[in-house]
Amino acid sequence: MRKIFFLTALLVMILTTTAFAEESNQEDGPYNYTSDYFQYSITCPIKPVAVVRNPWKEPERHGEMLVFANEGFDIQYAYIIEIDAFDTKQVPDFNKGSLMAIGDYLLDLKRVNGFAVADLVNITKNNKGVYAVTADKIDMLNKETGEVEGELVADKQYVFTYFRTPEGRCISIQLISANLEDKVFIDTYRAGVASFKDTGKADNKKDKKGKKDKKDKKDKKDKKDKKDKKDKKDEK
Repeated sequence: MRKIFFLTALLVMILTTTAFAEESNQEDGPYNYTSDYFQYSITCPIKPVAVVRNPWKEPERHGEMLVFANEGFDIQYAYIIEIDAFDTKQVPDFNKGSLMAIGDYLLDLKRVNGFAVADLVNITKNNKGVYAVTADKIDMLNKETGEVEGELVADKQYVFTYFRTPEGRCISIQLISANLEDKVFIDTYRAGVASFKDTGKADNKKDKKGKKDKKDKKDKKDKKDKKDKKDKKDEK
């Protein structure tokens, strides 16, 4: 898993190509957002003022940024949903994996990816995931000696949740908030993560049911045609 760093130039490029709605057009209260393109739904705190598809420089990453508030090019409040966010073969099963494997994975998140917090949590009653918070201070190491030479202070901290859906997709949901210390924002975000649903699986079931219905109708019609032909033959 990788951290997301927003470069000013990238934000300018994204936001200048995205039309932001006026605040007066926003709907107050929870809003159920459905992505037909990526086939998922999630409960948002309010209706997004903008949806940015694939807000990364890496073309192999896929998902959307749901923007709820901004000041110019500065994103104040948003969720970033990444589909196929991690390799399921390289990441332990958060529900059935060994505690040792999961523990080693959490330690690696802190050591390699610069997370200050990385904990196993309940996403829903039957599904676990990883809740992680980026560090507010990052040690600057000397490449030759490996010793700490200074400290880099992050302008913002970000919250991530990684989990697998019951259908097997590997999901990352990131919270961007200027009010990260406000418990209400964290609780709302966690409720949103818990509400995440795959819609593609349901659509596939509908498609299969539709195809089955068509096949049944065709079989009935063929049987009827054969019976009619047989009856005509017998009359002769």
